Amino acid sequence: MIDVGGCIRTLKNYLSTPKGRHDAIDYARAIVIILLTAAAIAFIAKEVTD
Repeated sequence: MIDVGGCIRTLKNYLSTPKGRHDAIDYARAIVIILLTAAAIAFIAKEVTD
């Protein structure tokens, strides 16, 4: 079984480093871009089919 507390502690330690903080910002930015792109495609597809 996975030790969830250990995983969370490791993640917190990683995010407290400069590299971890930079990676988290990059991942968050990528998620926002993906969501906005998906929303734009869904909007365009809906407009084309109506």
